[in-house]
Amino acid sequence: MDYNKNNNAPDSELYNQYGGGVRAFMKAGHWVFLALVGLIFAMLVYFFTLGGYFAVSPQEAVIVLRFGKYEKTYTSDWHWFLPDPVTSKVVVPTSPQTLQVTFNAGVMPNELPPPGPNGELPGLQPNRDRYLLTADANIIHASWSARFQVSDPALFYQTLRVPADPAGPDEIVVDEGSELGRRGPRTLLARMLESAVITTTAAWKVDEILYSRQTEYREAVERCYRKMIADLNIGVVIEEVRINGKVMTPAVTQAFFDALTAARTEQGTMIDKAREYGVNIRAQASEESSRIVAAAENYRTMVVADVKAESLYFESFLKEYNENPRTALMSRYNAVLAEVLGGIDQKFVLGAGNGGKLWLKLSPEIPKAEAAAPEQTAPAQAQGGKK
Repeated sequence: MDYNKNNNAPDSELYNQYGGGVRAFMKAGHWVFLALVGLIFAMLVYFFTLGGYFAVSPQEAVIVLRFGKYEKTYTSDWHWFLPDPVTSKVVVPTSPQTLQVTFNAGVMPNELPPPGPNGELPGLQPNRDRYLLTADANIIHASWSARFQVSDPALFYQTLRVPADPAGPDEIVVDEGSELGRRGPRTLLARMLESAVITTTAAWKVDEILYSRQTEYREAVERCYRKMIADLNIGVVIEEVRINGKVMTPAVTQAFFDALTAARTEQGTMIDKAREYGVNIRAQASEESSRIVAAAENYRTMVVADVKAESLYFESFLKEYNENPRTALMSRYNAVLAEVLGGIDQKFVLGAGNGGKLWLKLSPEIPKAEAAAPEQTAPAQAQGGKK
């Protein structure tokens, strides 16, 4: 008995020495365990309640994937699903988006180097400058933009390689440390727009693009781009395609096109003046024509009236002649003789020697409009009474 007591004495001393620390450690471990249990319970509660809730904004659509497989597309309201890793969601913007492509020179006109010693002008460099070639082998520069919208988010996501954030930039492709470019829906749509612009421009002449049919040219590019995107069937619709600014020619040839523009402007001014002159001449001709027609109508009316009067007189004379020819002829003879002699100032009668009498008015009365003074007409009246 004494031996066992002696052997247990060191254990009691060790227990008394470290027992407090062990009890404190066990107590702390108990609280840590309770905290971990509470945290796990809270995570489970969040996982099965708030963790699966999401709201869909008006300008976006949410695609739900269950274990990476497409489940459904939501475009409004609140929804709940088991969170990751059971379900995941992809937010696709459905609001209109804009992309831009340029075919401009890499150097501004004011940055071009001066002409060479023989006057040669610097040319375009394919590795620096972008340009379009027209049907008549002319070069032009232009900047284009297109506005598109995702009409079918599920088709858009399933047919295109979209980035993790569809609203963000496309994925950068890197090969052996060098960047090769981007890959994604916006890159695809931009390349398709470039293809539509290049294809359409190659079928149009530079004069049509710059001057006479620029609106029709833009509409042709838009139709081509819409058809290309519709044929892809990727859930995207094109709302508008437009030209940013003006279509330009290379800087070294711009002066010649400016001269052509000035000539066309002058031509248009002259054409407008010619049209104005034509309108004035036509108005004057119409007025003169109306005047001539009116005068001719008046003359016709007067002639018809004269002929009608002559006809009435002839019918009256014919009736009188039928009744008494001699009297009618004598009356007509006297009337004609009076009319003829009325226009003669001096009259002479020859061969009146058969004993007949002839009364002549040697000094006819002067018309009132040309009448002389009374004292000058008196002698003439006195002479007028002579036989």
